[in-house]
Amino acid sequence: MTLTTEDRFKTGMQLLAASTNIVTSEYQGERSGMAATAVCSLTVDPPALLVCINRTARTYGTVMDSRKFAVNLVPDDMTEVVGAFSSKADKEQQFQMAGTWGRGELDLPVLKEAVASFECEVESWANTKTHAVFFGLVRQVYLNPDKSALIYGRKGFHKLTPLGK
Repeated sequence: MTLTTEDRFKTGMQLLAASTNIVTSEYQGERSGMAATAVCSLTVDPPALLVCINRTARTYGTVMDSRKFAVNLVPDDMTEVVGAFSSKADKEQQFQMAGTWGRGELDLPVLKEAVASFECEVESWANTKTHAVFFGLVRQVYLNPDKSALIYGRKGFHKLTPLGK
């Protein structure tokens, strides 16, 4: 059987290792969040990130309504946070299932244990066939530099370790 381009693409993307994040937002008192690896830096001047969100995801509507989001970089000892935000549990239950959640300066849900959290205001977005790419201006950054990021690749979680010399 010959694999389609789509099948080869999916396999190739499974080989791409990426940091695991919880993207959160809040609108009119309702929080939402989702696990995501499609997050990356965009510019330093001004500080900006981009986040890709499926337009059928619950968090998409919250980001569109509030025009802000937070990216919380999950530490490598908290896979349960990813499990909670990958589940079909009620939006509020997801926050109660794992992690300690506080509020940032933009009044967004911020994971207190995160390696880093970035609060962003949406500057613009672009829609693709299934996803929206949000361009966020970073307004606040919270750091726990002694922690290490949880990496997802090859269909599993990994720890970031330096290569030996």
